[in-house]
Amino acid sequence: MWEQLEKYRNHFLQYEIKDVMKPSSINCLQNTEWRTLMNTRDFCKCFPQRCPPSSTYFEDRAQLAYGDFALPKLLKEMDSSVSLTHWRAIVSLSEFLLNPLNAQRAILELDIIRKVKNAFMRMRLEFHASHYNEVETYLKIFNILSRNMIGAERIANCKCLRIEFYKILKNKEYLKDDLAAEILFNLTSKPKVLGIVLADPENFESVADIFKQDPCRPFYPVYLWHHLCNMLEVAPEQGIELGFFELLHSRIVNRLPKFWDMNSKAFALLLRCGEGQRRFDNVDGIKMIYEVFSPQVQVDNYENVVLILLNGLHSKRSLWRSREFTVLPCHLGRRLSSETNPRLQLYCLKGLRELSVMPCIKRYIIANWLEEIRQLVCLDAEAECARDSLLNWLRRDIADSS
Repeated sequence: MWEQLEKYRNHFLQYEIKDVMKPSSINCLQNTEWRTLMNTRDFCKCFPQRCPPSSTYFEDRAQLAYGDFALPKLLKEMDSSVSLTHWRAIVSLSEFLLNPLNAQRAILELDIIRKVKNAFMRMRLEFHASHYNEVETYLKIFNILSRNMIGAERIANCKCLRIEFYKILKNKEYLKDDLAAEILFNLTSKPKVLGIVLADPENFESVADIFKQDPCRPFYPVYLWHHLCNMLEVAPEQGIELGFFELLHSRIVNRLPKFWDMNSKAFALLLRCGEGQRRFDNVDGIKMIYEVFSPQVQVDNYENVVLILLNGLHSKRSLWRSREFTVLPCHLGRRLSSETNPRLQLYCLKGLRELSVMPCIKRYIIANWLEEIRQLVCLDAEAECARDSLLNWLRRDIADSS
């Protein structure tokens, strides 16, 4: 009977070597090899270091309850005075909230933002000692909750949280500044919450203090740039009053690393008001952009550079100044054929339309770039509408005012 039971396992091996070994011996060897493999799999050798054992993953995670009971259990364990229990609860909570349904329920029913805010502030004010990376985990939780509309609104209404986020960015706290910048970007990317942030002038002043702390700092967190651009898009006058025009202009003139990227986008948004246009004319911005187009300047992406030119051509002084740079339309025309960036193509078409308001530039575009514009393959519908509008304008007589 026992030999018959042994034959039910490892059918392939039993069939291949049935005349050499007994079924029980085959199964015994298979068990030995399996135990050896299980003992060595967690210590596999890979470059440049060994893989950590898979069992360590669960050392930082709490045991989840079934169904709807998981979230209340984690919030209860988060209030534990035992540091390890508290740590496991917030780590598991940061993963559990990645499900938008869980995050929505935690915000509306369990008031999670208030509870996490209290724990975060106690840690930041050093009322509680930090035994693990609790502050980073709290920031991860805020980052997840700020993606929700209601969560972002409640976080924005907590002034103490905003102060701490800006303080983290100003002090350049390692591993925390990127998370704090992303949280602020999530807040200002929603129009309703952006109004709450701009209603308190201290928020804009805090951003200005971060950038003025070191004007020559080569890099900032990318989400901090996006946060600044969201604010400048709505309130460029307030940004000019805080000194952003001089700061961003000096970074472009001094050719700081990647000045053509987010720095140029923020500078272009400052030109969307009368005071920004006036200061752009005073610093001879058309010449500055023309020099950026020169081959001696290394630029990887001209999208935001063209956006500066587009936003800076709304005054008569800028248009008359553009007549003195004959090759300026050629720089835009050469970048019309972009195959990967539809926004660059759109900005170039709109830039040519603005430049062609001057009759001499309009003649130059008709003589040199009309055929290329006709044969242009547009990357999206918006660029196609801009091309048709430009062609319709170029077909008119220079003296036609209809």
